[in-house]
Amino acid sequence: MRKEIIFCGFGGQGIILMGVIIARMMEHFPDLQVTQAQSYGPASRGGACRTDVVISDQQINYPKSSRPDLMVFMSEEAVKRLLSEADPTRTLIVYDNTLIGAIPAPYTKTFAVPATKQAEEEFKNRMVANIFMLGAVIELINPGSFDVLKKIVGSSVPKKFEELNIKALEAGYEYYRTHKPA
Repeated sequence: MRKEIIFCGFGGQGIILMGVIIARMMEHFPDLQVTQAQSYGPASRGGACRTDVVISDQQINYPKSSRPDLMVFMSEEAVKRLLSEADPTRTLIVYDNTLIGAIPAPYTKTFAVPATKQAEEEFKNRMVANIFMLGAVIELINPGSFDVLKKIVGSSVPKKFEELNIKALEAGYEYYRTHKPA
């Protein structure tokens, strides 16, 4: 088993934190290996950024994704720059449809998640859009690991924002449960 995930967007959205949290969560599954690599555009705030997470039951020799199974997009610019790395026939594209109009053909395996809209409307704080998105994709990454993810999120955010982030994570998870991609 090998799963390659790319989270991408712009600096300031918590893209890198998403990858770090997933990598930390995978430490709780000793039969699996994990790597996490990140890159930023010329400006860390507002510039392009991405994080690659590779999970495998074998030794991982290269820490970046070469054939992503899942790509999570949080900005239109990321779609323009990175969508070509996806395989139109096998990569599942998850995108924040608050910020991204649509994923163009020939990419048909898509799952729209209104992460930013939900963060703004439900939590009055767009800073938790990334955590909402994590809740919405965890079953696609490592089924049955939501409770572990919840613990890791709780220990990865500032204490004064822990409750808000946990609520956003739970709301994202519930969104997935009621809107699962086919």
